[in-house]
Amino acid sequence: MAVLRQVTFRLSRRRSSVPRARAALHAVLGGWCIDQGTLDTAELVLSELVTNALRARAPRDRQVGVRIAHSAEEGLLRLEVSDAGEGLPEVQSPSEGETGGRGLLLVEALTYRWGVQGREDGVGKTVWADLKATEATASSGPV
Repeated sequence: MAVLRQVTFRLSRRRSSVPRARAALHAVLGGWCIDQGTLDTAELVLSELVTNALRARAPRDRQVGVRIAHSAEEGLLRLEVSDAGEGLPEVQSPSEGETGGRGLLLVEALTYRWGVQGREDGVGKTVWADLKATEATASSGPV
């Protein structure tokens, strides 16, 4: 993906990191003038990816890495979340009564494509998701 803009940051392995990731994403995409629909979807997707990374079995002192990249040329927004945890994430099929296990189902349904890859240093993985993204225009705001 030809990246024109990108931001990276790290998060502590705490529950409070999920709303922090959303706030950072909101600030970044607002600054990039990404349309509100994409921003809303990206917030949900990033929340799910960060939550999964925090649940991965990893040493408590290891942080979670986040990368947000936008290619206006390709019309794609990429969200990446890296962790030092073991194993690879899998899409679950929870029963109707189960309260969890739907995160990757949401990611799969809301994104153009997503995947997972091992990290270059061999520790952990990076889960990425691409969303179709356009910049907001003056006419797309409230009337």
